[in-house]
Amino acid sequence: MLKREIFLIANGTGAKLGEFLIELNFDQPGILATLSNIFAEHDVNVINVAIDSSRQHIHYIVDLAVVADDQLKEILKQLQMFAFVKKVRHRTSNAPLFVPRWITHVINGKPALSLEKELVAYLNDPPKLAEEIAKRDAKTVKELAHAVDPVTLEEAIYIAQLRGLLSVEAAEVKQGRLRARLCNLAHPIARRYLEVFTTEVGAGAKLAEEGPCLVLES
Repeated sequence: MLKREIFLIANGTGAKLGEFLIELNFDQPGILATLSNIFAEHDVNVINVAIDSSRQHIHYIVDLAVVADDQLKEILKQLQMFAFVKKVRHRTSNAPLFVPRWITHVINGKPALSLEKELVAYLNDPPKLAEEIAKRDAKTVKELAHAVDPVTLEEAIYIAQLRGLLSVEAAEVKQGRLRARLCNLAHPIARRYLEVFTTEVGAGAKLAEEGPCLVLES
């Protein structure tokens, strides 16, 4: 049986990783193979690939350690040369922590919460459930990144999005400070998760309500 991770957190260890989200105009046989071959032709190792249920988006996480900037531009050019490709979004990072930003989990098209099986025991105690999830995620972050600066924290908050606890509507590090707007909150556990998570990683963040959303500043 293949064991597929619900979400992927990759330790870059200085290597350059890339995330690509390819939006399709239409579906046809062979699209996945065609796009994957472009990465293969440039000696790019595909770490993870996923297709949504509507077959409108394909998501890749790839190792770009041996890819120069001009080669990356050529990859993007080739990915966009097909009639079935509508748009390509991409980003690269060599930070010690890398979290997919363009994936959410659903069941029958509805947002889903991702948690480990042993945490089911806390379902009747939402605050405790939030604390346990936050502590686990904070432990993972601290194992991958020795110091959690604003750039690392920006990457780390997307773990909460992968968990299904919230959506990161906007996030920016400016003048050494992070400001993130977090929406579609899974009440009542999202805020408690953020409080515990930021404390556990030593971020010293502040949370404030802004309409139906939360604003995190660190």
